[in-house]
Amino acid sequence: MDDDIKEAVLSFLPGLSDETLTSLLEIFGELGVESRGDLSFIQEKDLERCLRPIQCRRLLNGIKNDGLPPFQTEFVDVASPTPSNPSSSSSENTWPSVALPGRQWYIDFSVRWNEMPAAVQQAVADERRPSPGERRDVVKVVVDQMLAHDPNPTRAMCHSVARRITRDYPTSFADVGKTGDVVVDGCQSLLQQLKTRVEYKNRRNTLARRRGERRPRSGVAEGARVMTRGPVDQYGCVRWGPVELPDGETETTLNEIKRQLLNIYSEEGMGGAERAEPLMVKTYVIQRRYLNSVPAPGIAEIKKEWPFLFTPRGLYSHFGLLTDVSILNKLRETLNNKGSTVIGYCKDLQRHPGIEDVLGSYDPETSDRAPCILLLLMAYFKEPENAIMLKTDPCSTAADVQRTLTLPSTPCLIVQGDMMKPSAWMLSVEGEVVMGPYETFMNGIAAVFASYYSFNLQYPGPILKYWALGINPETGSKSKKKCINSNVSTLVRKLIDFSQWMSG
Repeated sequence: MDDDIKEAVLSFLPGLSDETLTSLLEIFGELGVESRGDLSFIQEKDLERCLRPIQCRRLLNGIKNDGLPPFQTEFVDVASPTPSNPSSSSSENTWPSVALPGRQWYIDFSVRWNEMPAAVQQAVADERRPSPGERRDVVKVVVDQMLAHDPNPTRAMCHSVARRITRDYPTSFADVGKTGDVVVDGCQSLLQQLKTRVEYKNRRNTLARRRGERRPRSGVAEGARVMTRGPVDQYGCVRWGPVELPDGETETTLNEIKRQLLNIYSEEGMGGAERAEPLMVKTYVIQRRYLNSVPAPGIAEIKKEWPFLFTPRGLYSHFGLLTDVSILNKLRETLNNKGSTVIGYCKDLQRHPGIEDVLGSYDPETSDRAPCILLLLMAYFKEPENAIMLKTDPCSTAADVQRTLTLPSTPCLIVQGDMMKPSAWMLSVEGEVVMGPYETFMNGIAAVFASYYSFNLQYPGPILKYWALGINPETGSKSKKKCINSNVSTLVRKLIDFSQWMSG
């Protein structure tokens, strides 16, 4: 599903909240909408789950009367200089952006770069990243220009403007790391700054504030347990709810293979994971059907039905099928590409006692860098150390951990021994140790991530969202959700600025 569909919806329902928009796009995905032209086949009953009757009719009327042919949208540049020479200006550049008739202003919005400070114009002309102060000046000017069109632009409007700026001037404004990796769609940090500035400008303007829509509650049977699920189209899954069965297989044969897996487990326990892996791959479709059922099954039930999901081999394999990403390779790549930058940036921070404590116990020669980076990020985001990790004695068994520690309901990494030099790890979910002990701390981090994705759980805080930036694939239905936590986008911007300063 492309961004053209999202822009079409927002052009007909400009005040739609981000939460409702996400739900609507999920419904489009379920119905098989793949292009803007497919919207003409939508019916009012398809939209009743997330839109009010008037919103449904307004959207359908807009689709019916939409005179713009799909995929032929063009921007009209009447205010911004060409990307190759952003500092150029003329008398024509003093007029506001003009939108085509029937289109929202932000779709054709162009920044008037001649109103920027000279230092900013020079930085963009030289294709270098403006300093943090200069970037704040850019945000102030852009928001002032946006407010001339709308007293309180929505996040979607700010996103459209931020996306165009980063596309025109990627070297100056895009969220791109030193190795060329693009964070989400490259404009999240600029988007966050624009939206924050809009909210600041409207802090005393109560008439311009937008009230978010309440999402209707869905009925749940009394006593039923519902696991917290992440939105379908958010975290990078490309096979969240597969329908087609493997070639040559039927429901009957897949259920027979499931029985074979349970027999292997009864005979060999978790030691049969290697033998079970090809059978787990073959039964992936019915695994997802079971995991996605509502009410969601508890972890104890899942372990009984699919025990090999609770081995590293089985969990990593399931995650790979779910996202098309090798989680171990991606985490190693993220650690190698961003680890030194995170440590270097944290060394320069002042008045952060939590960060100082972590760095004080870190020895580059003997310590494991992965837990150090994880602890630094937790200190930076001011998250308690036990948010996703707990420490226990090196000799503790799973039974000891469950007896002596208060385990959270969310996935938690149980670290055995020194945090900086862990000897082993275990994984707990819903207060039960479900995996381990195993060596190699990085594999434990991978297990935590894979469990959140595989079991449809939402991240508890920004720390995991930052690490997930290295996991989300560039293709697939969930990669279309272009939004990250505001604290994460701020850190991403600061790390990019820091790496540019270090290399410059």
